[in-house]
Amino acid sequence: MPRHKTLVSIGHRIMKRFKQLDLRVDKEFVIYMVHLLARDRRKGLLKYDLNKPTACAIEGFVNTIVDSYVNSKDCTMANMKMAWVMKKGVTIDLEYVKKKYEEKFQTELQLLIKDILQYPETCSKVQLDQLFAKMQVFIVACYSLGSPKNHVLLKLTAQALNSVIGRSDLQNYVLKKKYHRLEYLQRLSATVGGIVIYNNDGPDGDRENVRSVVDDLEMAQKNTEAAFAASMGRAVKMQSTCQAALDDLINIDHKDETLTYRVPLEHLDRLNQFAATYFMLHRCLTTLNEHYQKTVYLIEVEHKRYQCVICKIDDTLSMRTAIDSELIFPHFVYLSQVWGNLNNYLNHIVELNKLREQVEALVVDDLMTLTKATIAELQALHKRIKKPKVCSFEERMDAVKELQTDGNFCKLNKADIKEFCSLAMTITNGLLMPAQVTRKLCSNVDITFGFRDPRYARFAELRFEPFIAAFRKVVFNNANLALLFKLDDALIEQELQNLVVEPPKQTDFECQTEMVVTNDLTPANWINVTWNAWDYHRETIHLANIRKKQTNDAQTNISYGRRNAQNQTYNCRQHK
Repeated sequence: MPRHKTLVSIGHRIMKRFKQLDLRVDKEFVIYMVHLLARDRRKGLLKYDLNKPTACAIEGFVNTIVDSYVNSKDCTMANMKMAWVMKKGVTIDLEYVKKKYEEKFQTELQLLIKDILQYPETCSKVQLDQLFAKMQVFIVACYSLGSPKNHVLLKLTAQALNSVIGRSDLQNYVLKKKYHRLEYLQRLSATVGGIVIYNNDGPDGDRENVRSVVDDLEMAQKNTEAAFAASMGRAVKMQSTCQAALDDLINIDHKDETLTYRVPLEHLDRLNQFAATYFMLHRCLTTLNEHYQKTVYLIEVEHKRYQCVICKIDDTLSMRTAIDSELIFPHFVYLSQVWGNLNNYLNHIVELNKLREQVEALVVDDLMTLTKATIAELQALHKRIKKPKVCSFEERMDAVKELQTDGNFCKLNKADIKEFCSLAMTITNGLLMPAQVTRKLCSNVDITFGFRDPRYARFAELRFEPFIAAFRKVVFNNANLALLFKLDDALIEQELQNLVVEPPKQTDFECQTEMVVTNDLTPANWINVTWNAWDYHRETIHLANIRKKQTNDAQTNISYGRRNAQNQTYNCRQHK
């Protein structure tokens, strides 16, 4: 398909330009940029025929993408990078973080485990002491109790280890098989780890040497909530400032169905790009914050379990002086498991903060200064232009008729568009104005539209077909809106689905006269296929010989498994 080949060649040229600039850019992201920006009304190639593009058009498009990527103040590229971070941010999933850290942790522990299991059955006293010391390090590292180099922590771990396994038990340990040793080592580390955690819980614990995951979680939650609140507050403030400025620069009259403005809409689109960037930032932060709140809930549940098992151990120890190990040790093991879960939740909060910092870094501080300067510039221009321009709603919707898009209207049901006035976006080429009411205009598709006023919704209901046609073209031909409403994947999938490989008009047919059966090379049939005709002859002779050796003798239940059963007699057992 010529269109697809053109976009692929553009992607190769952009990759070469990035290599010349010593920039390491993901190839998938380049493909993502090319396919999405090619559809953009402002930066894309909508004015050109991609089946027969001109060299100047392609060169200008390549330069636009490269310059936008390098420019940290480019709003469209910032939106695209934020969307890409959220798509590829697999660490937003708690289960993935658990698996990732567990695999990394087990890989690092393998060397220590192998070192512990290598001791022979005939260990000397020095070797047993070395084994005992390595067990302490393993326990500290296994449950992240602190630094394995901290001699005070190792001493506390040694005391707990001595209370569970003595010198004679250690000698018996090396006599076990290796797989039994590993299983026992894991149970032992869970028990001893629980004892160390319990001994240092509460205000009397050694906080300088033994780590407290509960305290770490409290600090992490406090810092994370403050960071989210500050970032989201800043985004809300800037998007409100942009929307207020846009509201002052245009006037929508629902009675006369007219749009009045002095500053051209192309200039207002510059300010709208800043608004879209801050809305995009806020939505990304909201998504991360939602996952963070889910983890906070799990932390609360796990912390209650932690307090419960601590109280259970307290009650058990307060009632007796000598306690059977089978009664108390399972509580220490469970305490270690809860401790491990809290560590996983802490790791997830760390990964969420990393994603938050990546997203925030894409919206630089200079962008705020540039936004305020653009607002001041547009307001000054608004004052200088004396004669306003008045257009009807119908004229504005007819202005986008020439735009072409293959974006599927039904995909809008997945987009969160109810926050913005759909009619204002349609008649202003995508300006983001706040919505006050919501309506479902189409009974066949579950799409909720937002409108500034019920009378705006009434106009959209009465002129549903032209409104939907214009709204669809405005949204799908604007990269910023497609990114904000998460329609980018739908657009790219549509592009790739359109790539239909035509079958060739002529094909080469290769055959072999000896091969008379269908060459089925599936796993179940590949062993019966051969390219040598003599193999079939040999197989035929072999089956014929088997056929000749077939007999008609029958066997009964009595003669089964006995040779010459007809000539043999067997004495029955006599019962007294």
